[in-house]
Amino acid sequence: MRAGATIALALTMGAVALGCGDGDGVSYSDKQIVEKLNLEKSGNGYTIDGDIFCEVEGKLLNDADEVSNAADRDELGLVIASREGNVGIKGVPPFAPDCKDQALKKLNKLDPKPKEDA
Repeated sequence: MRAGATIALALTMGAVALGCGDGDGVSYSDKQIVEKLNLEKSGNGYTIDGDIFCEVEGKLLNDADEVSNAADRDELGLVIASREGNVGIKGVPPFAPDCKDQALKKLNKLDPKPKEDA
């Protein structure tokens, strides 16, 4: 019995850790994302810097849960998230590879890596 209880406790704690640690409640507004990535309205959503080959969906990914859910359904590798995974976008094909790099740099600036405590 004791081993079973230990396993159940370990599984429960693992599930809690996975559910709670993703983004610590960090969320960004559409306005913040639009401004940081210099997004302009387009037929399917937005373009980055007005480039039609850098088009992204109109549904921006404002927090870690939205990023995670979109990434789970992403079959083409078009979900681009910040280094911390708290903010992202989803490209619309054809989405040029240099657009991904450009978007990633801008998303990382919006959601910078936390400074380590020294």
